Amino acid sequence: MRPHYLLDASIYIFRAYFALAPGWRAANGLPTHAVQGYAGFLCDFLRRAAPGHVLAAFDESLGSCFRNQIHPGYKCSRALPDAALEFQLRACRELTGLLGIASVASARFEADDLIASAACAARGQGDCAVVISRDKDLGQVLRGADDRLWDFPAAAPLDRATYRARHGIAPEQVPDLLALCGDPVDDVPGVPGIGVKTAVALLQRHPDVHALLGALDAIAASSLRGAARIARLLEAHGEQILMARRLTALAEDAFAMQELPGTARQPAQRAALAHFADFHGLGERLRARLLAVADAAT
Repeated sequence: MRPHYLLDASIYIFRAYFALAPGWRAANGLPTHAVQGYAGFLCDFLRRAAPGHVLAAFDESLGSCFRNQIHPGYKCSRALPDAALEFQLRACRELTGLLGIASVASARFEADDLIASAACAARGQGDCAVVISRDKDLGQVLRGADDRLWDFPAAAPLDRATYRARHGIAPEQVPDLLALCGDPVDDVPGVPGIGVKTAVALLQRHPDVHALLGALDAIAASSLRGAARIARLLEAHGEQILMARRLTALAEDAFAMQELPGTARQPAQRAALAHFADFHGLGERLRARLLAVADAAT
């Protein structure tokens, strides 16, 4: 069984963008601190994991995602990237390819959907998926016994059992949890008065929100603290919960509408990497690390 490493590229790019001071500059004068951080992440990941099959997913669907047709307010508080950030995002995707890693993006599907769809394709080939992300909500991708979610480099990879032990719910219940609590980062509404602790308690008794909404009398009579109030809240917000569940569930059919790139890692382009590092002002140390990673892959 081959592991297919699926990178949530955007989360590592934005982590670097907000964490690092914009001290690095490309030859055109634009900042490259996000490129600097993302390049360091790729060097660390490739050296440690040495993946044979790897795919990076990028977000290019802000404002055009299918979820905006379900709920126009989805991610409405997020601004589109300005020209300087857009330059860095393009550079990061270019760097990914120069290191021999295939990448994918979509105007209709988010990176998380592309990862879920690629994981589904991997399992269909008898392989498994290792999702590289700091986003615990991607736990819902853990469908197979050998699938993993790896918060690289901060933590050990989680399988289905360890994810449930850590978060209190099964991986497939993640969209139900978010539909109950909401997700303010993505402007997904939640049920007022129901927080994570209550939502987890409900989902430990019922498999999903559809089952919850069909068991309101049982919930009202249960031993949950404030059970009657919780049942009333669920009943009052039933339509919203079901709508939010459509937002928080990941699509697994993205590659029915576009081709899934091959995940087999290709040889790195050493000369082009050297030029890339020089143009983007990445410095001698990071340039040397990139070239060492390239040499190790040949």
